[in-house]
Amino acid sequence: MSEKQVEHAIIVGGSLGGLMMGLALSRSGYAVTILERADSSLRNGAFIRLHTRPYRNSEIERELRHLASNGNNNVEAWSAIQKRLRNAVSKEPGITLQHHTRIVSVGQNESSAWATSEEEQTFKGDFLIGADGYRSIVRRYLSPDKPFADYAGYLAWVGKVDENLLPKKDWKKRQLSSAYFSDSAAGKLTTAVMPGKGGGTNPGQRWIGFCWFDHSHNPLLSELGVLKDGIAQHSLYGEAVPDSLLKELSQTSQANWSKEEDAILQIAIKDRSLIGAPVNEYIPNILSKGRIAMIGDAAHTMSPMTGAGFNDALDDTVAIMDAIKQYPNSIKNALSENHTRRLNIVRQDVIAGQGFNRTFRSL
Repeated sequence: MSEKQVEHAIIVGGSLGGLMMGLALSRSGYAVTILERADSSLRNGAFIRLHTRPYRNSEIERELRHLASNGNNNVEAWSAIQKRLRNAVSKEPGITLQHHTRIVSVGQNESSAWATSEEEQTFKGDFLIGADGYRSIVRRYLSPDKPFADYAGYLAWVGKVDENLLPKKDWKKRQLSSAYFSDSAAGKLTTAVMPGKGGGTNPGQRWIGFCWFDHSHNPLLSELGVLKDGIAQHSLYGEAVPDSLLKELSQTSQANWSKEEDAILQIAIKDRSLIGAPVNEYIPNILSKGRIAMIGDAAHTMSPMTGAGFNDALDDTVAIMDAIKQYPNSIKNALSENHTRRLNIVRQDVIAGQGFNRTFRSL
């Protein structure tokens, strides 16, 4: 890289995958522009299970995994990981992170790739990476015959509450960074104890995250516009959840979950701090074309029950960087090599996740 002009990467999507990809490229000498449609507020997701598997021979993987986990936890709040990645990005002089930028199309020619925003602003670079989630615009370009992820048939109600709002006896003995699982007629519920706001780890200072898998409201989702022609359009955020549905969720929780679990959900329901995220599936046939590639949920969307989404996005980042090292003078060859190496791997991961979905829907 030092013997030629610095190349410029455009990344569409500034969530976790896009931030990791930007950091990896910047630390390898690329200029990076990350384009994110949302504002700069942190996402109120529940938690992420970080795989504690051995490192491969990759320095960037070690750096990113350590940054995400803060060095010692295998369950972390989504917002905590996002904040750490954002802070790291802000310290990289080679990265420009631009919020409030909704991309509506992408394209390329022999020498460059670009993204065009809703305001008709064009961002041009030497190559482009799509990290723009399950409703990916980049996927629509790369795979026009298969542009949309399929709705898996259920929602994940996610959120987190402050432990100090709960009865101390309920969670005091629960282990930090551990996940707990429950099943009932209401679906599946996962809860986890995580470092709280400011990183507090003592009882009373922590967050309790939850993820409630619920397949009982599909007709209502269509009425609310969350689903259209079987395709998920958006998540259902607290203020948009009808009062009647909140009341039903409250009653269902009280009837089906333990007293300790119900206490968490009742707080989130009352505060409207929960999010109903449609679960989607996407098995890719392509990961790149020319100077444009995609990673994470844009490339391969799978059930959150697998706990693999973040880790697979990290693997995508590492795989692309490995391919760039193999073909340092040709980004087209590097992205093509990444497609060859990764396609069957990620397809099998999604297929495995579909097994979780089928089992859950049959209950």
